Amino acid sequence: MTQAGKIIWPDSGTLRVNFLGDSVGYRGSFASALGNSWRYLMRARLESFAPVTYGTCTHIHNANGNTVFTSFSNVSGGEDVTFVMLGTNNVREGQEYSAFYSDCAYMLDQVRTAAPDALLVVGGVWMPSDGGTWTDCRRVAHYDALIAEQAHQHDGMYVPFTDLFDCDSNRHPTGVPAFGEYTTDGFHPNDAGHRAIYDRYRIALGL
Repeated sequence: MTQAGKIIWPDSGTLRVNFLGDSVGYRGSFASALGNSWRYLMRARLESFAPVTYGTCTHIHNANGNTVFTSFSNVSGGEDVTFVMLGTNNVREGQEYSAFYSDCAYMLDQVRTAAPDALLVVGGVWMPSDGGTWTDCRRVAHYDALIAEQAHQHDGMYVPFTDLFDCDSNRHPTGVPAFGEYTTDGFHPNDAGHRAIYDRYRIALGL
């Protein structure tokens, strides 16, 4: 049996993992290369222990062109570990608390139905702790508390990130070329930010 921190490989020897997220939580936008995104750093870490395969889902953007909790359906089943990092765009759009809470529950219900025994790792929002230009510190804290509550209700672990956003070096300088023909914008994580997100998850998982 292979075990790394809190993750135990199944008897088949191959770990099944899914990542469900937005531009920060999945796509890895604004890293200099896809391999420097937190998701690919985590993939490399897990694959260093034993074989890993990856799940799938159906994804659509909302009417504003954003990825939110309700953007996902047809989540593949049987995963051993599922990472969910969503909610940032819901906050930026100013979603009302009760709708935010129910949409988060809808997302995690899908995950639990598809993979009832998975180790569920739920990330908080990628937002400044003071709310920046989108909201205020009280609301950011409340949104994250709602995610944490839903994570725990779905037998998952919650991992916060606002303190990492607050570190300017995780997002600046702006204007630096990134993969996908982007340039760093001061909001999304740069390479240092993706590394910090990866390290936060890695430490939480004991990897």
